[in-house]
Amino acid sequence: MLAPGSLGFLAPERCGDARRCLHDPELQERLDDVGLCRRPAAVFEQVAELTDGFDAIAADLGGTSSPEDYNSTYAEFTIIHSQPDFRRRAFELICSTLQPSIERYLIDYRPLVANFVNKPPGTGVVPAHQNFSVVDEAVERSVSVWVALVDCTMANGAMAMLDGSHRNLRGRRGMWAYQAFTGIEQEALDPLLTPVEVPAGHAVILDDALVHSSPPNLTQERRLAIQFVMVPAETPAYWFQQVGEDEAAIEVAVWEIEPQFFFDFWHGDGDERFAKPAGTMRVPNPVLELDGLLDLVAGGEAADPPAQRSDPPRRRGVRGLISKLLG
Repeated sequence: MLAPGSLGFLAPERCGDARRCLHDPELQERLDDVGLCRRPAAVFEQVAELTDGFDAIAADLGGTSSPEDYNSTYAEFTIIHSQPDFRRRAFELICSTLQPSIERYLIDYRPLVANFVNKPPGTGVVPAHQNFSVVDEAVERSVSVWVALVDCTMANGAMAMLDGSHRNLRGRRGMWAYQAFTGIEQEALDPLLTPVEVPAGHAVILDDALVHSSPPNLTQERRLAIQFVMVPAETPAYWFQQVGEDEAAIEVAVWEIEPQFFFDFWHGDGDERFAKPAGTMRVPNPVLELDGLLDLVAGGEAADPPAQRSDPPRRRGVRGLISKLLG
C-alpha cells in the first residue's frame, strides 16, 4: 500500500485546517466538507459586460488563440492558450467587474489568475484533474470562483466533481496536474462524480485541490465561463515549475509570483520578471487507478500501482501532456 506522501500528496497529518475564507458559515461548512459551494455571485447584470468584453478583446487582437496553439478537442483556457495582451486585458476586465462582488463572500482574498474558459460547439473535453496549486496547501487554501456566462448544463459541458477529494489530495501541482489521473478511464469515474450545473450569472466556489472534470459541449452555442483564482491576501502565491523528470519524480523549481507572471506564460514557464526563486524540490510522479484514488479520498492508502504504470508511455510528463492538450 502507498501512503499519500509517497504519491506526491501531502500527508493528511501535515495539513492543518485552512483558515476560514467565506463570510457565510453555511457556505464555509459546505466548502470544507465537499470542496465546492454554490452562490449567486451578484453579477447577473454583468454577464453581458463580461461576454462583450471577451469578444471585444479578441476582436482587437485578432482572436484569442491561433488555431495551432491548442487542440480544439479540449477547452480553451485563455491563461494557457491566449496571447499576453489578451491575458492582461482579461485580468483587468474580470477584476474590475467581479472583484467587488466577490469580496462580499470571501474574507481577505486577492486575485491571482483571471481565466476565460471557452467551449465552442463540439469541443471542450476537460479530463479529470486538480487545478494548479498556488499556495502552500498544508496550511492555506486557494479557491477558484467559477462564474457561468451562459447557462452551464451537462449538455454544454458543465463540470462534475469528486466530492471531498480536496481533503486528502493536497500537494504541489504544476502543469503536470493531470498526470495522476491518466490511468483512470473517464467512463469509470463519471458515475462517481456530482454534476455542477450553474445558471448564467451565478457562481460556484471550489477548493483548487478538488478533483473535477467536464464533458464536451454538445450544443450549437459556445459555453463561456470565468475561472477567477483567489489566494489569501496575507500569504505568498507560488508557481511549481517542472524543470526535469525521471521515473521516480518530477524536478520542480518553486517561484513566488505575482499575477503578471501568467500574462506571458507558455508550456509551464511564466514571466520571471514577476517571480523570485523560492527553492527546488522533487515531487513523486504517480499514476493512480480508480480504486487507489477512492482509497485516498476516503482517507486511507492507495494500492501499489501495477508494474506497467512505470512504463514511460503511460507516465507522460508535462511536455508530453501539454503537447497533447495544445495539439
